[in-house]
Amino acid sequence: MTTTMPQLKIERRVVAREGAEISDLPPQRLTTRMCDFHECQNYEKLNKCSRCRSAMYCSKNCQKADWAQHKAICQLSVDFPRPVDPETGREPPLNRHLRLWTARFEGSLLCAVIPALELNKHPENIDKFGLVVVLQPRPHPEPGARFALRSATVMPMDGIVEIMGVERVKAQGASVMQLHRERRAALRESSAGDEDYATVVVIATNTGPHKLPGPSAAEIRFKPVNIYGEMVRSPQLIDPELDWHLDLSVQIDHDLPNQTIVP
Repeated sequence: MTTTMPQLKIERRVVAREGAEISDLPPQRLTTRMCDFHECQNYEKLNKCSRCRSAMYCSKNCQKADWAQHKAICQLSVDFPRPVDPETGREPPLNRHLRLWTARFEGSLLCAVIPALELNKHPENIDKFGLVVVLQPRPHPEPGARFALRSATVMPMDGIVEIMGVERVKAQGASVMQLHRERRAALRESSAGDEDYATVVVIATNTGPHKLPGPSAAEIRFKPVNIYGEMVRSPQLIDPELDWHLDLSVQIDHDLPNQTIVP
């Protein structure tokens, strides 16, 4: 039996149901990463923040301009340093591949969490719920695509706090969720209420026939996803026929991360 894979057109960070082939879009205009300063759309010659090694900027000016927004999440790199395998002295494979996966599929998580939380109809849901994505290792030549999707579930915020666990959120008197709330408040204020961070938790279970080397049975990554009004109101994401779970599954399993078309 032949299975027809749903066709995805990627337009302005939105997965659109217009029947276009991926090959119809000019590859040279696609990028999975842009400068993290929200007023900048540059995607060339990006450099990582030297402190957290997560945010990326095209210039020192953009990094300085974004510091008020980035400060809280950057502090996490100090409070929660990356683990080191005592035998190799390097980042464990499970942690490394999950870090690369969350960066590669950030756009896919964005286009899933908006319809999953029904933010167009119920904007208050961003305070009440989050998206929990569970992954399992698989073989793949792309380091950022070494996981298959096991589940993606909308969960009340209390459940997300419980998943993170007390031992994971305590850090120098602050918690991940506290820093998350502070960062959300700062972003809403600076954007006059147009932008916010949705809560996403990604769990990589190190099980199955393609288990990665290392002692970890699972790794949890807290992933705030930046959303904004235009995206929430996008016709593609409020389409009643949209199956966000299916779209997310297709993108992950076929390594088609939602990408940004550069103007």
